[in-house]
Amino acid sequence: MIDERDIVRRAAEQLTPPGPPFERLLRRRDRKRRSQRITAGVVGVAVFVAAVWIVTTGGPFDRTQTPGAPGGAVTGPTETGPAVAADGPGLVGLAPEGATPSSPITGELVLSAFFGHSGGDPGRFHFNVYADGRLIWQRLGGGTHQYAIDYTTGWVEQRLTPEGVELLRSEALSTGLFDHDAYLAGGYVPYFGEVGVLSGDRLVRVTWVDCCDPSSREMAEERPTQEQASALERLDSRLADPASWLPASAWEDQEITAFVPSGYSVCYDAAKGIELDRVLATFPRPAEDLLRSWERTRWEWRDPREGSFTFWCSDVTTEEARTLARILDDSGAEHREDIFEVRYELGQRDPDAVKVSLSFALLLPHEM
Repeated sequence: MIDERDIVRRAAEQLTPPGPPFERLLRRRDRKRRSQRITAGVVGVAVFVAAVWIVTTGGPFDRTQTPGAPGGAVTGPTETGPAVAADGPGLVGLAPEGATPSSPITGELVLSAFFGHSGGDPGRFHFNVYADGRLIWQRLGGGTHQYAIDYTTGWVEQRLTPEGVELLRSEALSTGLFDHDAYLAGGYVPYFGEVGVLSGDRLVRVTWVDCCDPSSREMAEERPTQEQASALERLDSRLADPASWLPASAWEDQEITAFVPSGYSVCYDAAKGIELDRVLATFPRPAEDLLRSWERTRWEWRDPREGSFTFWCSDVTTEEARTLARILDDSGAEHREDIFEVRYELGQRDPDAVKVSLSFALLLPHEM
């Protein structure tokens, strides 16, 4: 009899990044379920790793800072892309014309942390530390945890000294959790998340999945101990507010500013069974031509309970993303902006048309 956990382990070894990050796969899964009027749950990265295949097809927090406002309203065409939120530092939507991208364009991850503090979107916290000193993070408002906030920051950045980078990395390593990759479920660990710490020449990752999701619990490899859960909670607390304990010498620039990406991931999908040519033909001809000219990666996502769907992604420059957005705006396509992405929906009002969703999600330095 085949052990599903062996399948997961082998798939994990083969499908290490680059690829859609854990959080991005969660967002696509949850958005798909919401659009189907299914209650969104949370499933672990082990399920995704076992069920996603790549096919290339050519071609911190100073609480006195003012946060960015969350998006989410459905809008019509706009003349320019959305800009930095007027009442906060975080970037929402596509970077505006003239915004200076964060430098350097690429970066080596030293520490990456993603904490889900509720059963859905509210309270999510994503935290990235790079070898060049950049600290890039975002937080979603809501949740019931002790660090819950009533606002959303958008993606922001600060600058650390080499000492600050090493202090944060050492803080994670001090938990004792990162001597090997681990997939945890059930027990004392609530909700979901992932922490990766540079050890040697690679990130060692500890992932935990929803304690109450049967499919996640069955696919995970370990049940966490009380000590492991407590260590994750302490790390969550420390990373939630590094300004409260890092010395002044750890900061090159503690000011919180908008993170401006150099590129975006453009992803689009349709209902199960709809092939690429039909999906692309749904777009206005200028948009179709542009999408066809880009190299793309095909992803198949499979949920044991919900079935599968296919989506295609292209990594493009910010200017290329703006060009596509302008074409879609000029065509009258409806779009929605939220803290995760800018999303366009096509064919929704025509009962005979193929229903297609396209989204722009910013690329972080390690994804470029």
